[in-house]
Amino acid sequence: MTSKKQTGLKGIAGLMSNVRIGQRLLMSMMMIVTVLVIPIILVIIQSYNYQSRYNRTLENLSDISYIIQETESQGYRIIDYFTMDQSIEDSGEAEIIVQMLYRITRIRENIGSDERYRENLATLDIVNNLLENYASDFKTGAGKCGEYYSMAGDTDFYSMVDTAEYIVKNCNKLQALEMNRSEDLRTEISESFGRMLITVIVILIAVIVLVVFIIYSITESIVHPLGLLMSHISSVSKSGLLDADDDSGNSGYGEAQ
Repeated sequence: MTSKKQTGLKGIAGLMSNVRIGQRLLMSMMMIVTVLVIPIILVIIQSYNYQSRYNRTLENLSDISYIIQETESQGYRIIDYFTMDQSIEDSGEAEIIVQMLYRITRIRENIGSDERYRENLATLDIVNNLLENYASDFKTGAGKCGEYYSMAGDTDFYSMVDTAEYIVKNCNKLQALEMNRSEDLRTEISESFGRMLITVIVILIAVIVLVVFIIYSITESIVHPLGLLMSHISSVSKSGLLDADDDSGNSGYGEAQ
């Protein structure tokens, strides 16, 4: 093998190595895209958190409405039982009180510890204390009655009616505060959505620019070396033909000698 052939083959090997650069660039592009996807995932998570907070506020409004509705009617409903021989256990009134106390706990958890809503928590504390007194009156009155509602517990049941007025008053205040909180959250969500939208647009533009750049780099890293590769192959082929002609000529000349 002549030195010219060896040089040509080395050039071909080098160009084939350069062609493999495209594979490395493709892997780099995939890594970049993966990294850029992370901020989008974080945006989605943040959006979900905002929506969860807003839904919990709506849940609070529903729970407050439940407490208002039940305390407004429960005391009078129990008083009506005096003439109906209604069983205390079967009436389900105790369960309603337990449910209201549970909803107070849930409202507190949903409000959280944000300093901006200290008034909400303070009003909730008032409602909680009143509702505990309300539950205590029910327990005492029911204990005096025995198995069925009767006039024996009327003082305590009428006390429930009086306490219910204060509960409703403070629940209405708490409801208004929670509505304001829901508006604050809605504003935060709108502002956050605007920021997230800008972030997503910037990320998409960056991805498009990077993809175009990487595709161009890959194209250059493949097409240009392939062109040179074909040129080298052609040169090596021509060199081989010339060497073959030379060998043939030299062989004929030797025979002639």
